[in-house]
Amino acid sequence: MSGSKALRIALDLKNVPSLVHHVRNKPLPDDVLLLLQIAAGDPSAEQKALTLVDRSLTEIRDAAEFFIEQILFAPEADSYRVLGATPNASMADLRRNLALLIRWLHPDADKHGERCVFIGRVTAAWEDLKTHERRAAYNALVAERVSLGPATGKARSRQSQKNFSSFASPRKVRRPPAPGYRPVGLLAQLLSLLSRRR
Repeated sequence: MSGSKALRIALDLKNVPSLVHHVRNKPLPDDVLLLLQIAAGDPSAEQKALTLVDRSLTEIRDAAEFFIEQILFAPEADSYRVLGATPNASMADLRRNLALLIRWLHPDADKHGERCVFIGRVTAAWEDLKTHERRAAYNALVAERVSLGPATGKARSRQSQKNFSSFASPRKVRRPPAPGYRPVGLLAQLLSLLSRRR
């Protein structure tokens, strides 16, 4: 399976979810854009993926979505990673990735309403980075947190974080599930395993 490191990683993660923690600690693959395009339903990206791997389109889509949910939207992900980018991404790249994610999260594409819980993460990340001024302030806050270290950085930058909502861990935010919500990803697998034991 050559040609797309991101697609290979996504398929591996879907088949071996225990690798998620390991991949969360690694830099994003350069071609993560392909996964965003597949999730957004881009026909040319889907055709490209079909030529790269011997898998069904359903498997490819599921893997791309799993990668986005587990790696881009990980609780510790910064605003760049949430948007599938790195700090050296151009504003055009950030806008493009935002558009792809919004298309994937849009209720017309998400008939069961399972992905709506991620909309807040994506819009908060965009708010952090949408202008040069906000991006510079966000980068400064990140640099401050890194230089102060985990223990002192949290205490000192707490006030600053009020302006950057994507820093808040989604685990601390308690939102009621959307009507018709069904768990997906690792949660669905865990619930399935637990129900089999009974």
